[in-house]
Amino acid sequence: MPPLRDETRMHDGMPGSRYLDLSKLPTSRTVEFIPSVHLTSGSAKKAVQAIQLVRSAFRQRLKCIVIPTQSGITIQCPEASVPAILNASAAVEEKLNRLQREHLTRMVQEILSITAAELRRWSKDGRIPTSGRAFFSQGRKQVGLFLYSSESICALAARPEQIAGWRRSGNERKLLHKQSSLPPLAGR
Repeated sequence: MPPLRDETRMHDGMPGSRYLDLSKLPTSRTVEFIPSVHLTSGSAKKAVQAIQLVRSAFRQRLKCIVIPTQSGITIQCPEASVPAILNASAAVEEKLNRLQREHLTRMVQEILSITAAELRRWSKDGRIPTSGRAFFSQGRKQVGLFLYSSESICALAARPEQIAGWRRSGNERKLLHKQSSLPPLAGR
């Protein structure tokens, strides 16, 4: 996945946006948002989170109508001025940038299509690179979660054959262990 440029796009002389489509702003006071893979790391849960973030941020700042689309949302602000919509868009961009930089936890299972056991085992043995751990208390028990950078998980998601290879090698080890623990056949 090519890295996105830090500068924003321009639409008909209007300032652009990294995540929001502002191309219809001058004529219809409309902003469109479709969560990109770069933003969500391929996670449907993170895409829903991003849509909710954009929806609530616009509704807090402006009187607007939010219309769900097949893959995102359209925000219409017929009574707002273009500068007010641009200010709201800038605030939304900052929130989306923070969302994109957040470390991933359990979403990794969804993104890589792996089980919780595989995630735990492959994280512990270093196959899936971690970027730290987070701890929280659950009663008197201290629980730790691995944290993952979205870049490393996206890179791994782009190589499904790597995960398939890990599964094959894990299944071979299980089969060898199972065969070595079977009792010898009696009476033959």
